[in-house]
Amino acid sequence: MILSLWLCGCANPFAPALRGDAGTIWSDAQTVGGLLENFVTAYELKDSLSYAELLDETFQFSYFDVDLQRQDGWFRETDLRSTARLFRAYDRISLIWAGIPAETLALSTQDSVIEFRAQYQLVLDNVSPLLGFARFTVIKPADNRFRVLFWQDEF
Repeated sequence: MILSLWLCGCANPFAPALRGDAGTIWSDAQTVGGLLENFVTAYELKDSLSYAELLDETFQFSYFDVDLQRQDGWFRETDLRSTARLFRAYDRISLIWAGIPAETLALSTQDSVIEFRAQYQLVLDNVSPLLGFARFTVIKPADNRFRVLFWQDEF
């Protein structure tokens, strides 16, 4: 009876659902879909360290600056600082991906550059959702996981 009480006492009904085989909420990012799941988790948990693991060392971000009427962007370090500020500025963040073909999500090819476009919805606290498109270039080096090389925001 003590054993059954102990086993029941270890269950946490408030724990997030597990993904992957590693007993963690993080995917192993062996597919494009796994990489995108980790983006969602990093945003929802506001986890800057795990977010940094999603970006390649040569990562670049690009967007169209409406005020300057030109394409602009930055590199990995600036993106990490910007994302950390975003995570600190809001209590609740939700990221939803859409419009990605199942074949793309299932890709697991090593040593190949893969490009795809995704629709996203970013919800920050109770602010109206931000809707847009992102064009990603990702790579999965041999014996590693997918990382983002290039992210172009397209509103």
